[in-house]
Order: sequence, then C-alpha cells, then structure tokens
Amino acid sequence: MQPLEILLVVLVVFSTAALFSGKSKRSPLILLWIVDLVALLAHALLEGPHWQMAPAYAGVLLFTAIFWVRRQAWRRVVAAVMVLLVMAACGFSAFLPMFRLPAPTGPYLIGTKILHLVNDHPLDPSASAGSDGKRELMIQVWYPAAPSKAPRAPYRKLSETTLLSSYQAVLPTHARWNAPFAANNEAFPVLLLNPAWNGRRTYYMYLVEDLVSHGYVVVGIDHTGNSGPTAFPDGHVSEPIPDPAWDWSILSYEAVNAYGARYLEIQVNDDRFTLDQLQQFNQQPSNWLYHHLDMDRVGAFGHSFGGAVAAEDCLEDSRFKSALNMDGSFWGPVQKTGLAKPVMTIEEEDGQFTPEQLLDRSNQTSQLLYLSDMAMMRNSNGYRIIVRGSTHSSYSDRSLFSPFKRYSGEGPTPAIREYTILRQYVLAFFDKTLRGEDPTLLNGKDHPYPEVILQVLHRP
Repeated sequence: MQPLEILLVVLVVFSTAALFSGKSKRSPLILLWIVDLVALLAHALLEGPHWQMAPAYAGVLLFTAIFWVRRQAWRRVVAAVMVLLVMAACGFSAFLPMFRLPAPTGPYLIGTKILHLVNDHPLDPSASAGSDGKRELMIQVWYPAAPSKAPRAPYRKLSETTLLSSYQAVLPTHARWNAPFAANNEAFPVLLLNPAWNGRRTYYMYLVEDLVSHGYVVVGIDHTGNSGPTAFPDGHVSEPIPDPAWDWSILSYEAVNAYGARYLEIQVNDDRFTLDQLQQFNQQPSNWLYHHLDMDRVGAFGHSFGGAVAAEDCLEDSRFKSALNMDGSFWGPVQKTGLAKPVMTIEEEDGQFTPEQLLDRSNQTSQLLYLSDMAMMRNSNGYRIIVRGSTHSSYSDRSLFSPFKRYSGEGPTPAIREYTILRQYVLAFFDKTLRGEDPTLLNGKDHPYPEVILQVLHRP
C-alpha cells in the first residue's frame, strides 16, 4: 500500500476505536472526521483513487453518521461496519496491490510520448485495418530525458483498462509525460518492443525503463487487432480480435506454424512501417525526435510472439542489427534459416513431456515447436540463456500484479531477483551488439547468477 493509503486506513481504524470507546464527545469526533476527509482528499489527489480502497472511502463517509447517531449502541454498529470496510480495503489491496516498479539503474531520467501512426498501405487485410483500408497504430516512445516537473505517466490509460485493472490508470511509472530530451545532444540507439500475443506495450516497464535509463530509446508497438485494449485519438478502443481457429488442441504443428507465420508477417510489416516513420521524424527539424535517434544502431526485442517478430525483423530488414526473444518460439522464414546477425533467447527451464502427455495434440505441437526453436538457434549467432525458476508470464510485469502466484504467474525465482537478471543480460546484449562494448557477463566464463545457464552459439 502507498503511504497515504496506509495513513487513511490507520485513521479510519482510529475513528472506529473512538466510536467503540464511547468516551469521545461530539466535538473531538467531528475533528477526527475532518482529519479523515483531509487524508482521503490528499490520497485521491496525490496517489489517485482506485477501487481497492473503495471500502475505506465508504468507511470515511459512514463516519458522518456521528452527526445523526447519538446512542452509543448505534455508534458501535457504525464502528463495526467501518471495521469490516477497512478489512475489505486491506484485503483487496493485498490481493491486487498498487505495485511499485523497480527503480531504473542507469544515469538517465525518463520521458515518454504516445504517437498515432497511419499506414496507408498496410499488409493486414483483416478487420484491424480501417474501412478505408488504412491501418492505424499506437506507439509509445520512452527516451532519456532532462529533469522535468511534468506529471508522471501512469502505467496505462484508463480507457485501456478493465474494471479490475483500472487502478493501473493511477499507478505511476518513472517516466514523465513530454519531458525534454536529455540535454547532451546525443543520438541514442533505438529498440523496438513487440508485446506477447494479445499483450500490451506497457507490460514490460521493469525492463523498458531500465534500458532507457542507460541511454536507449525504446519504442513500444501495440499491433492493432492483436494487442490491446488500445485507445486511439478519436476515442475508440481497439480490442484483440479473438480467433476460435487458433486452437492448439485441434491444429496440427503445420497448421499452427502457418497461422503464426501469417500474423508474424503483419506485425513485421508494422515494425518496418514504424521504423520508416521514425527515420522521417529524425530528419525533420520541426519534429521533437530530430537527430535524437541513432538509426545506424537499431535493435528489436519482444516477449513470446513478440520475440519472434523481433527475430524476423532482423532477418528481413537490414536496419535491424540484433534481436532478443524472451521465451518465445520462432515462426516464419527465420525459423528455417536462422540468423547471421546477433540474436539472444532468454527462456524458462526446458519442459519435458512424458509419452502420456504427448498424446495431447497441444503438447505435441509445443514439443515440435521447441525442437524447431533449438534447430533455429543452432543455425544462428548469439546466445541462449535459460533462467531457472522463471515462467512464461514472469518475463512481463505480471509478476508484480499480485503476491499470489496463482494470479501473478511468478515462478520459484522471486520477481525482483528475476528482473535484476533479465535487466543485466538484456542490457549487456544490446551494449555489445549496438554499442560495440564487450560485457564480461556474456563471455561464458563468469557465472554471477546460479539461476542462469548461458550458451554461446555460432552459426555453422
């Protein structure tokens, strides 16, 4: 819980104690009620109201009963209800807390802006393209920033949340809206971020903010029709378009591969278009990105399906110099050809299926995908990293969403420990492949983390 949330809960508990005691006169109770209201308003203005605290807000409002209830027995009833409300607020806050993102470790502050792009010639023939045949994209740019008093950007926009996740619209990140670029006139390397299937560009803030703090510009792309919910300037919100045909339990490995390759092509085209736009902005003196992007040092990374998009970017577009795939399979041409450019995979520990489990079609498909991934990496240059104790979802911020592993997806390795590992290896990879540095973390000799298995790969 945040400081003012804790203060509000303590005050409401103190108020209930005063009502139970029966010793407080009307004037001190009114003063206590005023203090409760001030704490509630301070919390709402400085931290942001959210549904987990709604019972505590109701408790403060119920405390107004002191103006009408004089009999001690009824006051104790009011106090008992307030206790239940406070307990509910504490329970909700424990189940889905206002989590804190880990602090960035680099020297730069962070700014962010959201951009609306329109592709006049999209590759996507589906309903996610507009009626005019154009494809709209929302991207978010995080960049090294100068000091600013601008408000902190929330984790997500309110219109992009559900009732359950609405608290994330007031959950602060370390980035500030529209802050000026860092004042050293440097052009920074660029990294394109692709979220997982049906994921969101903001699901990886533990990693995005750290990369930016070390001098990278990160551009997160919501792929319309697959990512989301995504809010557009005209007010409409695009949701992921479900496809009942995408069912591994009935599809063969070949059919799953063909399906994945089709969507891969669309998202790679989104990335290529986005990079085209960034190049134009970087050359326009009137644009806020003018000469801040080092377009000779561009990489891509992503989680799950987004990691496959990053690898395919590298294969098809010479502007991408390296790719990182966090716990994703590979699809499309890169699956067969491998990569001559540097590529890194970071994975959860290998899962082995028993003969009985392999009777399940989805397990068969997963096993064949795993084998094709291993073949692809043996035909590539780069690194394969296994993080023991991680899970597929723990490569996102989801591990912070709840202390209960059933809902957070956190593995045996605690989230902050895993994030520390991922941050260091991802930064080392891009420092090496885009900045020409030689981090000792990737030399295959140092082993600072017992959870990590590192394999250095060379293309035959």
